[in-house]
Amino acid sequence: MRPISFPAHLNPQQQYWFATAQQALRVLPGYRRKLVAVAKVHNRLEGIITDQDYPIELMVLRPPQIHAPPLLLIGGMGPLAGVAGFEQACQRLQNSREVVLLQACNLPSRTTVMAQKQHNGGETFAEYQLVVMLEQAIRFAVEQIASGETPINVIVLCNAAHYFLPQVRRRLQRNHPQIAIKLQWISLIESVVHYLEDQPLRRPLLLCTSATRWGQVYTQPLQAHGIDLIEPTDGLQSRLMDCIYQGVKACNRDLTCQLGKRFFTDLLQTQSGFDCI
Repeated sequence: MRPISFPAHLNPQQQYWFATAQQALRVLPGYRRKLVAVAKVHNRLEGIITDQDYPIELMVLRPPQIHAPPLLLIGGMGPLAGVAGFEQACQRLQNSREVVLLQACNLPSRTTVMAQKQHNGGETFAEYQLVVMLEQAIRFAVEQIASGETPINVIVLCNAAHYFLPQVRRRLQRNHPQIAIKLQWISLIESVVHYLEDQPLRRPLLLCTSATRWGQVYTQPLQAHGIDLIEPTDGLQSRLMDCIYQGVKACNRDLTCQLGKRFFTDLLQTQSGFDCI
């Protein structure tokens, strides 16, 4: 195993190394329980937990024999999305390739950054800081890949973060071209667009964070492909954010169900015409 080289602000508090996908899948339920326990303690002592309150962690699946290029996952936004992505990769890819997940929980809140940008009417230092930190997270995660196979498939497991990816990619091309040339980006947004086109579905109801909505992360690509999306009213969007931040991201299942039931009851009474969510 090579020595881990991380800057102080990206130093993982814990690292998980797996030789087989089966080994990883056995460990992940316990990892989820650990996240829930961390959230419960924080929620009780300091209020609602945020992504940034969770620890930075590294997971690596490194099978003895690989048959495909490595997959790099940038998670931590929040950590549940990261572990879900890693779990699906293990289930689908099995032991065919190396999979690296960096839970980069210390990346600034995408919603806060987008709110500041909305208020200022242009780029802010917070946006620059987020772009730089995301670039660093990708670069140092790439260094943990032992396989010499290329390209390296990259998925950033946060919808709102896709708004900042063009800037991140330009920085990598300018500052680290030897890394940038290896990366093959897989977009969550493009995947959704292609899926809707294949079905075909043409009137999706889009449920997402306000940051994703403000950045038109899905709106522009969907409309460019002739897909007329529907979005919740401002009041329902505010309640959806409570579901996401007070419920899902805080690992509070009971509150998620309680808030979610109210949200969907009002949603279905006030909005119609969509063919999928």
